[in-house]
Order: sequence, then structure tokens, then C-alpha cells
Amino acid sequence: MNDPVAVVRPFKGVSAADRVRQRRDALLDAGLSALAEGTRSSVTIDDVIARAGVSKRYFYEHFRTRNDLFVALGERLVEQVTAAAATTLASSTPDLLSRVQEAVGSVVSVLISDPRNARLFLDMMGGDQLTVGRAEHSIATMLIDAIVPTMEVSEKERTRLDMAALIVIVGGAQAVSDWLDGRVALSRDELLDEIVRLVAAAIRTVRPDL
Repeated sequence: MNDPVAVVRPFKGVSAADRVRQRRDALLDAGLSALAEGTRSSVTIDDVIARAGVSKRYFYEHFRTRNDLFVALGERLVEQVTAAAATTLASSTPDLLSRVQEAVGSVVSVLISDPRNARLFLDMMGGDQLTVGRAEHSIATMLIDAIVPTMEVSEKERTRLDMAALIVIVGGAQAVSDWLDGRVALSRDELLDEIVRLVAAAIRTVRPDL
């Protein structure tokens, strides 16, 4: 006789798979809030599950340790930034300044739309393998790919472009965080304009012809 097949029924119209995803999202959002309000060392599993409204067994359903939670948060943020920049990668705008505006605007919008993301990104920068491993380098590379996707550059020029983008991203993330805290007396558009000009100037130090 064949063994009976277990049937997982929806609960209140929500499938088992959807409930698993909802719990994971709740844990990620709780971890993001806890990290934004404190430091990595201050975030505890008990605090996260209390904020998420789930039991500890559901935390371990998704993460073995707090560090696994931090890694997942970093990966989600990089995915959000990459998705936002996808429109720039597909853009045919020939003007450098316009491309920079599109690319920088897409990245900064992710940080400004949810201030917790800006805090997370600052926490990730310069980090080790526990938080996606130097996410600022990945985003710098993506930013240059979006701005100058078809430009032929030498290996040395590409290294310099990535380095220039890296420097601006690190400083820009801090500027966004300071702006969110009210320590930068600029409007949102003025903040974006300043970052755009800095990125364009940095690129032109490598390729003045652009």
C-alpha cells in the first residue's frame, strides 16, 4: 500500500508557501528596523522575533544565526538597487549627465524611500563576508555599467572608473544618511543634483572626452 500523501491546506486563504514567505519578510523587516535603531551588536534574535510577531522556531526556519539575517538583509538591498537601476541599463540616452541622473536617481531613491535602507547600506560598507562582502564595490561596478555601458575603455581606465564610483558611493551614502537626519540643509532635488555632479566629474577625471 502506498503511503498517504500529506496535504497542506491553506490557512485563512493563504497557502503554506505564502505563509513561509510572509514570515521571512516579517523577520527581514524586523531586523532592518532593529539595525536602523541600534547597532549590529545590539540586535538580538529575541528582539527580532518580538518585532516580527513570530516564535523563535520560525526564525530558525530561515536563519541559523543573526549573521545569516544580516547577510539576507544586505542581499535584499543589493537586489532592490539592482532592480531600480535596470531601467538605466536599458536606457538609450546618449548624454552622460542624463545617464548619471538616471543611475544615481535610481540608487538614491532606494535609500531615501526607506531611511532604514540608508542605515543598512552604511553598516554594510567596508564590511566583511558576513554582510554580502563589500556591497559598495558591487554597486560601484553596476553604476559604471549603467552609465557607460558601451564605452570602450582600457583595463586601467575601467579600474579608475570603478574606484571613482566607489569613492562617490561611499561619500554619497553618508551624505544621504546625514540628509535623512536633517544635518544637510538641501532639498531632495538639490541633494541629488550635487551627487550627480560629483559622479559626472569623477567619471570625467578618467575620460574628459565624455
